Amino acid sequence: MDASLLNSHSEKEDARPTWKKGFGFHPLCSFVDHGVLGTGEPLVTLLRPGNAGSNTAADHIQVVKDSVKQLPKGYRSGRKVMIRTDSAGGTHGFLDWLTAKHRNFSYSVGFPIHGAVADVLPLVPKKGWSKAYDSDGFEREGAWVADITGMLDLSSW
Repeated sequence: MDASLLNSHSEKEDARPTWKKGFGFHPLCSFVDHGVLGTGEPLVTLLRPGNAGSNTAADHIQVVKDSVKQLPKGYRSGRKVMIRTDSAGGTHGFLDWLTAKHRNFSYSVGFPIHGAVADVLPLVPKKGWSKAYDSDGFEREGAWVADITGMLDLSSW
């Protein structure tokens, strides 16, 4: 899921000043991808005013709830459903909801690399790194990924 800024050139209902000094809307959108041949069709777009926060947990939760309802019943829960977001989804409210015991989603949240994350990267063994791929399935030159979840102390987060 991701948000985008949409400019409005007139005083549309709920259009507001944006954080980029524009005027319009800040919808939060979700898309579905069915693997390598996935089409990336849109599932949900939550129309929000231009001044809506990027990291509003309640909006992220609502989009996931509405998105899951759009999936065929056999795909609504379990590890096959991956929720992917950028750092705007990296809030306690959203991640606490997403990881509650009765939910069984896979998830990926992007965030800047600094502090403890930067310190742990040199400790990842060579075999722990995998090539990174773009949204079209092509290798991203010079980009790699590793799962460092068990290597971080997140108790103070």
